[in-house]
Amino acid sequence: MSDSDEPGISRTYSIARRLLQIRLAASFLTILPIGPGALASPEDQAAAFGWFPLVGFALGLVLCAEDRILAGLFAPLLRSSLIVMTLAIVTGALHLDGLADTADALGARADHERALAILRDSHIGTFGSVALIFVIGLKIAALANAHGWQRYAAIYAAPGLARWAMTGIGYGLEYLREQGAGIPLLKRGAARSLRVATIIAVIAMVPLLGRCAVRAALTAVVITLGLRGFYRRWLGGITGDLIGAAGEMVETAVLIALAS
Repeated sequence: MSDSDEPGISRTYSIARRLLQIRLAASFLTILPIGPGALASPEDQAAAFGWFPLVGFALGLVLCAEDRILAGLFAPLLRSSLIVMTLAIVTGALHLDGLADTADALGARADHERALAILRDSHIGTFGSVALIFVIGLKIAALANAHGWQRYAAIYAAPGLARWAMTGIGYGLEYLREQGAGIPLLKRGAARSLRVATIIAVIAMVPLLGRCAVRAALTAVVITLGLRGFYRRWLGGITGDLIGAAGEMVETAVLIALAS
């Protein structure tokens, strides 16, 4: 093989690895059966976190298409309910589960070890149930209040910025479990993942332009920074449930910000 062939092979390998990482990101965030058949390396698992916003904005585009199709059939409130339901189904309600567990741990006002035990518990308590009711209700109400181009901007931006927040929330924080999906993010290449995620989010938000994009981005950044500080003071680190809860809270906040 000549030396001139090596750059082409390197580029092909690089593209293949990026596609693998995107597939990993999609398999982490959705129920779609598109994950790689073979076990991915820790490096690729870590890099997959950087592509989270790409998956989120892709989900937003799909939901925009769904809303457009339903526009001639249903009123805004029912369409909004179906959009929120679709997002929950496609993501396997995984992040909603994290939100519920986080609310239960907070509501218990327990010490550090007890709070972590509650986060590990798969059962949903009173505080978790209330949190789910309010978050789902706020999402539906916010979307039902948004119309025209602003409605599509909210549907598109909220899932993408929420997935950016899920990458950014754990940067520099200790992962509080010995095993879990968050370990690659926090142990390997966290800075690179956050950098890639931020570049994707900025590019994806460009089509929105103006105050709408700025309002959505600022909302996501402020909520993410606030939660980082809160998680650090509360438990001294992060878990997968806390990451999922952050995504749900940012998603809800962006929908509200763009609906007002």
